[in-house]
Amino acid sequence: MNRSSSFFRAIPIDSPVHRLAAESKVLAGILVSIGLVFNTEWSHIGVAALLLFVAFRSARLPLSVLPRVPLLVRFALFGGLMGSIFSDEAPKVGAISLGGLSDYARLIAIGFIMILWVGILSWTTGLTAVGFAIRRLIRPLRFFKVPVDEIGSVIALAVRSLPLVADEIDVVNESVTSRPAPADHAGKPIREAFAFIRDTATAVVIGSHRRARDLSMAMVSRGSTTAPLPPRNELRRIDKLVIVGAFVVCVAAFVIPGVPPNTPA
Repeated sequence: MNRSSSFFRAIPIDSPVHRLAAESKVLAGILVSIGLVFNTEWSHIGVAALLLFVAFRSARLPLSVLPRVPLLVRFALFGGLMGSIFSDEAPKVGAISLGGLSDYARLIAIGFIMILWVGILSWTTGLTAVGFAIRRLIRPLRFFKVPVDEIGSVIALAVRSLPLVADEIDVVNESVTSRPAPADHAGKPIREAFAFIRDTATAVVIGSHRRARDLSMAMVSRGSTTAPLPPRNELRRIDKLVIVGAFVVCVAAFVIPGVPPNTPA
């Protein structure tokens, strides 16, 4: 199993994080993410990174579960870096924008923190349990005539299909990289890079649509689009403490000013 596929699969280890209820982990991740998105100072990013490190160590996960950054993402990160360097964001040193670099670094840090939060959730819970947990969390919306079962099923299917998308990306990436470069791209690395991005994205979209079609045909043949919810155990005290702690962190992100502030006084 390659690293990108294992990113979405549970790691069978006995740890305190594995024993937490799926609902508490999903809700805690949402609360911490809300506080981080609406308050992006470096101090709050550091707190979120510290919580992420504590959760990772408490889950006793090996470092081998961390995925490698795909080549397509590296191209996107490099393009964003170049755009931030030559932006007009103050302060500037010559043609280099330090303000743009700071904003871009904050964006990348928040993105990686959220991705790793999702990774810890999938490694310690499993995507099937995550889908069922989301359906339970949105169940109160049924009071407002919201189609909870349909929405929950769509979210559960989307979450459980992530490993399929990762496998599709790996297959396409291997096939594209093993193919020789066209003759008109020889000695033109930039044109070859954009051709690689175009071919990879097109193949992944087509393959994903094909898998989605096969999955929908199987569901229609089965005659049901929703799976019954399994019985849920009551939340333990530790689960309630995790939810309360995440709520406190979320509120603190709105109340406590960050250091340093994003905008100069």
